[in-house]
Amino acid sequence: MFYMTALGLGVALIAIFSGQMLEGAALSALIQPGAFLIVFGGTLGAVIAQSSPKDFLLSLRVLRWISRPPVSDREDTIKEIVGWSRIAYRDGALMLDGLSDAINDPLLKNGVEMIVDSYDPEYIRDTLVTEVKIRDARLRHAAKMWESAGAYAPTVGILGSVVGLLQVMSGLNDVSRLGAGIAAAFVATVYGLVFLPLAAKLRAIIFELTLRDELRVEGLTMIAQNKQPRLVERTLVAAGERAANVVDIRRAA
Repeated sequence: MFYMTALGLGVALIAIFSGQMLEGAALSALIQPGAFLIVFGGTLGAVIAQSSPKDFLLSLRVLRWISRPPVSDREDTIKEIVGWSRIAYRDGALMLDGLSDAINDPLLKNGVEMIVDSYDPEYIRDTLVTEVKIRDARLRHAAKMWESAGAYAPTVGILGSVVGLLQVMSGLNDVSRLGAGIAAAFVATVYGLVFLPLAAKLRAIIFELTLRDELRVEGLTMIAQNKQPRLVERTLVAAGERAANVVDIRRAA
């Protein structure tokens, strides 16, 4: 997923810089420290003002997902769960007890521990689904903070433009500086548009993360039901293919 982010940013930057050069303007006109400070500082302040400390820190943590998404390969997930199902089906669920200590993912660890303790399969499903829903809601709320930043930033950018134009108007006696001053003022509005694709990317990552964990829940429930490993594999592969189609449709939209 990261290569799509890098590709999109690269295309956008090339288009902006190429258009700037074709218009005969200097690339330095797009670099305005004052406008940058107004837009990003003002937007950050607005986001902090609307957030709790916990939500704000979570929104900062999920930003690293732009370069390193937490979603593992779907085939690896299926292989891991099918391997556990073979152990449980052949040797009994208690044989999974030694594996739980090596599992770092809280959802998988909790699921395996409940299987080892012979919890009812439907209880395991309901418990894990609830975990997924709570985590999904929390992450979506964190992503919405960057959506809010995308809403605030253009407005703050307009404020930066107004501040820049006021500076220009105060120097009308120096006509030679008017063009550069007006250009610098409107660069602030351009800076204000960067948060929207960031929020959209985080939503897509959270969507895939939820699909992956729903797949895990189904697999763990089937292990608790002592289903045959071949049946577990077929079910998860079919569900994974359907999930891939859903993700592709969402990306296309």
